[in-house]
Amino acid sequence: MADRKAVMVTDAMLAKASAVGMQELARPRAKAVRYDAERVRLVIDLVSGATLDIPLPMTERLSAASARERGTMELAPFGLGIHWPLVDEDLYVPRLVEQYTASLQQAA
Repeated sequence: MADRKAVMVTDAMLAKASAVGMQELARPRAKAVRYDAERVRLVIDLVSGATLDIPLPMTERLSAASARERGTMELAPFGLGIHWPLVDEDLYVPRLVEQYTASLQQAA
């Protein structure tokens, strides 16, 4: 049996990790996501009650994916990410919201 080293976790370390986790959960999170293949758009229902209807970001993998592959997606735990298992692609929901709101500000 291999030697195992004990890891000491302090109350301060736990408090810091908890604070970081709470900050992350304060970011925009998705409660549902779907792909509109006809319009090539991603529809994200946020925990806040808002809905984003945005063009699907065309990463290299999503550009090469079929409509079925694009439509097969999963929400990451806590709604912070969207994962496309058939093409091994991930997008971060808070970043999508940030890009969407920035584009609205530029258009105004």
